[in-house]
Amino acid sequence: MSLKLFRFSIKNRTVGNRHPVFLSVLVWIIFNFSFSPAAGIAQANVVILNSAATPTPGNQIEIPASGEPVIFQPRNNARLISPLKLQLITKPGEDGLVRIELLGHDNRLIFRKMMDYHSFKGKTMLLEQEIPFEIRADESARLQVVLEDTKGRTTFLNSINLTLLGVRGSESDGDAVVNPRFRIDQPDFSNEIKGRTLTLQCGIKPVNITPIIVELIAKDGHTLTSRFVPIAMPNDQTAFTTLKAELPFRVSAPTQVTLRIRQESNTLIKGTVMLWSGKVTISP
Repeated sequence: MSLKLFRFSIKNRTVGNRHPVFLSVLVWIIFNFSFSPAAGIAQANVVILNSAATPTPGNQIEIPASGEPVIFQPRNNARLISPLKLQLITKPGEDGLVRIELLGHDNRLIFRKMMDYHSFKGKTMLLEQEIPFEIRADESARLQVVLEDTKGRTTFLNSINLTLLGVRGSESDGDAVVNPRFRIDQPDFSNEIKGRTLTLQCGIKPVNITPIIVELIAKDGHTLTSRFVPIAMPNDQTAFTTLKAELPFRVSAPTQVTLRIRQESNTLIKGTVMLWSGKVTISP
């Protein structure tokens, strides 16, 4: 099933680009009444978006209906000084939270922020966040956005590579935004998958050349089956690379599972660099 996308213009922030005073008042109200931060949870600037916005020419971005987060600032491989200015489009995770992390070249955690948007579940938001950092020398880093389910399991992850600079002079904007990274053609998530095999066919824009890991995850979190699928970086990194996998399963009754697709890092900064997931019912 192909992911349905809608478009909006970055220049048109949907809640009133023709009325800047109204927008300022609305954002002030959101901050002072809807987003009183709990202990250990901080808030970023947020603007609620909707699909009814009228696109304007240029500078448009596609938002996956699946909830796959999109980082459009900074760009991948950008070189920048502190503070890093993040612009992110996402929906809250199933737990109502959005997690932002900045990891250094030695895997240390430079920055982490948990943002609570329970009252905006299911809505697409534009988040703006300044991330300060202090480094002893220029270094590679990874900025990642993580969404989780109610049991703390990752459902979506998007990341970009950066170079953090100590002084001005060699900044760069980085590459064009790659969005979305996943296009699911099969299975049809609205129907039960009957038999003993789930067939996955999708398009992927890989981050690197490490194999793509495809998994079926049970409700209790254990892996029912998994496959490693080799992949090559396309010459055009904005184009989808086709991926196919057969995932065998055996159940005695209709069972809801999670289909998860992920890719791991091939740099010194370890961990997952992109992840997509969706729920599907399998049956005998």
